[in-house]
Amino acid sequence: MNIAIATTEFVSEKNFDGGLANYTYKLAKLLLAKKHSVTVYLTSNVNESFQYDGIDLVKINIPNMEWKLNYQLKRVRLDFLISLKMRYKLQALQESYYLNKELKKANKLKKIDIIHYPNVGSLAFFRLKKTPTIVRLSGSTIRSHQLGGYGQNNLEAQVIGQLEYKAMIKADAVFGPSVMIAKETEHIIKKKITIIETPFLQPINQLDYTIYDNILSDKKYILFFGSIGLIKGIGTIANMIYQLLNAHKAMYFVFVGKILNNDIEGKNVWDYLLEKAAEHKNRIIHFNPLKHELLFPIIKHAELVALPSRIDNFPNACIEAMSLGKIVIGTQENGFEQLIEHQNSGYLIPVDDDVALLQAINSVLALSIDAKNKIAQSAMDRINELSPEHIVPQLERFYESVIQKHN
Repeated sequence: MNIAIATTEFVSEKNFDGGLANYTYKLAKLLLAKKHSVTVYLTSNVNESFQYDGIDLVKINIPNMEWKLNYQLKRVRLDFLISLKMRYKLQALQESYYLNKELKKANKLKKIDIIHYPNVGSLAFFRLKKTPTIVRLSGSTIRSHQLGGYGQNNLEAQVIGQLEYKAMIKADAVFGPSVMIAKETEHIIKKKITIIETPFLQPINQLDYTIYDNILSDKKYILFFGSIGLIKGIGTIANMIYQLLNAHKAMYFVFVGKILNNDIEGKNVWDYLLEKAAEHKNRIIHFNPLKHELLFPIIKHAELVALPSRIDNFPNACIEAMSLGKIVIGTQENGFEQLIEHQNSGYLIPVDDDVALLQAINSVLALSIDAKNKIAQSAMDRINELSPEHIVPQLERFYESVIQKHN
C-alpha cells in the first residue's frame, strides 16, 4: 500500500516529544518494515522534503492567516473584523486546507491508497473525497481541557474540539486504542470506532546512564514522567507529597517532563507542589523531557511509577514503565484499566484521590521482593501483547477493509 500519514507533530522537530510525534514515527517505521510505501506529511512553518531515519517526510508551510487577511484588507486590524471564535476556527481549518492541498498534488503524482489522519487539529476536515481516509482517535480536546488541559483557553478548546468531531464524521472510518474514549466519542459522531491498541516497540538505541549515574544512582525515588500539569494528576501528587516524604525520610520524588502553564489556588502548578512539600522540597528532583535512552535507566531504577492522570487515552508512560517491569499506579475509568489489572499487574486508584494514592504507594513500598517480581512479570506479559507482530496486522486489515468499502 502507498500510505500517507498526516500529523501536526513529529520527532524530527525539537519542540515535539509527545505521544503523537512518537506514535507517528514508530508507525511509519513499522509499516516500512512491512514493505509498504509511507510518507509523513507534517504541518509546519516551512516547505521542505527530506528523509528522516529512512522515512519520507514532507513539511508543509501553513501561512500566517492573520497577516494575509490584514494585507488583503489594507492592514485594518483583524480583531475588529472577525470574532475571536471565528479566528480560532479559521486558524484550525487552514491547517487542514493547506495539508490536503499538498496531499492532492502528491496523489496526482502517485496514487495514495489510504490517508491516515490524527484527530488532533481536525486535519481530515478537508479530506480528499476520492481517497480512502481514516482518523486515529487519540483523545478528546474538550474533555482534556475540562480536566486541566494543555494551555488552551475555554473558547479555543471548544472550537477545536467541535472541529475534530466534524472531521471524524467526514472520514471513512475512525479507530483508536482506548475503549473509554471511543465509547464517549461514538455517541457524539454517531459512528462505530474500531479498537486497535497502540503497538509498542522497545527503543533500540543503547541506553545512556549519564543522568542516572551522576544524580540518582545513590537515591531511592518514586517517579512521575509526562506533562507536569493538572490533567496528569500533579494536583493529586501535591496534596499527599508532604505526608509521603515525611514518612519516608530517605525517599526522593523525581519528575521528568515539561511543566504546563496551569494554576492551583493562584499559583503555578510546580510552585504549588514545592510549597506543599515544605521542608522536604529538597528531595524533589525535576528534569526536562528526556530522550528514551536517558529516560529508561531512570524508569528502570525507580521504586515505582505514579501516574494519577485525571484523563488518559492509552498512556505511553504507563506502557513504557510496565515494559521495564515497573509497578505503575494509574487511575480508574481511564486507559490504565486496559493495561493494569489491580494488584496483579499494577495498582488502580480513583481520580483526584490523594489519600488513595498515598495508600497505594505505601502498599507497593511494603511489598516483598517476591510479590514485586510477580507484579513486574505480569506487567511485562501485558505489554508483550502490544508487540508489533500482533498489532500491525490488525491495522493492515483495517486499512484494507476501509479501502475496499470506499471503493
